[in-house]
Amino acid sequence: MATLTDRAFRLHVSALCWCAENLTDGMISDRELPLVAHVRGMTATARQLEAAGLWARVEGGWVLHDFNDYNPLAEQVRAERERNAARQRRFRDRKTGKTPPPDAPDDLARNGGSNAVTNSVSHPVTNAAPSPTRPVPVPGSIPDGIEPSPLRPPARSAAPAAAGAVGVPEFARPLADQLTAVGCVVGWRTDSADRESLRRHLERVPTARLVDAACRAWNPADPPRSIRYLIRVWDALPDIPADAPAAPAASPAVNRLQSTTDDMFARALERARARSAGDVSAGEDTQKALIA
Repeated sequence: MATLTDRAFRLHVSALCWCAENLTDGMISDRELPLVAHVRGMTATARQLEAAGLWARVEGGWVLHDFNDYNPLAEQVRAERERNAARQRRFRDRKTGKTPPPDAPDDLARNGGSNAVTNSVSHPVTNAAPSPTRPVPVPGSIPDGIEPSPLRPPARSAAPAAAGAVGVPEFARPLADQLTAVGCVVGWRTDSADRESLRRHLERVPTARLVDAACRAWNPADPPRSIRYLIRVWDALPDIPADAPAAPAASPAVNRLQSTTDDMFARALERARARSAGDVSAGEDTQKALIA
């Protein structure tokens, strides 16, 4: 394929699509060849593909090599289409109250296999009858604490979640309690790597310092939804000895008030500097006028 000219490559790709769409089993007649693609020197280009071993010349046209090795036969496609049409007719008959003919055995097998859908990675749902030997897994049985997503995400409550929320590791409950007390409420669905990071942070940094860092990184306008955000915040903290004085944890509301106060002070300082610069400029102009 790499040695083909641009025209030969375009003709070959167009021919693959043509044969698949028209169910020709890789056969292109001389009469159909001009309809496959709009390239100059169609016959000469076809002979290039023959020389490359991609096409073969037969009586009345051309055949694409190995086409049926990678594509279903035309009769198989037509049979599948007919089965699909029959299933649709039976469905319409059932909707209108008619008595449809019984499903063919191959249709029953196909409904249980090819029409399957999934609502998560671990919860396959099929049209076939449930197997008694294949129970549906529960969240606690999934390795690494990965819980399947529900069909609809749970609604976020305006009230702080309880400290005993699902997913909080037992060793991190004091941390979860303090985060909830200051208004930093996040989801606690963690895997083994997250729990290892939490354990490491709790061993090297006092809990109060972790809560303080979470409050300082908290954005009330766009609060994080997962504990993984705070784990990334804590990754940047240096090791703090256990006997170090604990810093008071400010709530997100206090942080927002402090930020607003700092902004007001900065604007007032800029106005004072501007007035001072204007007064100096006016004094220099007056002095120049008196000398003149």
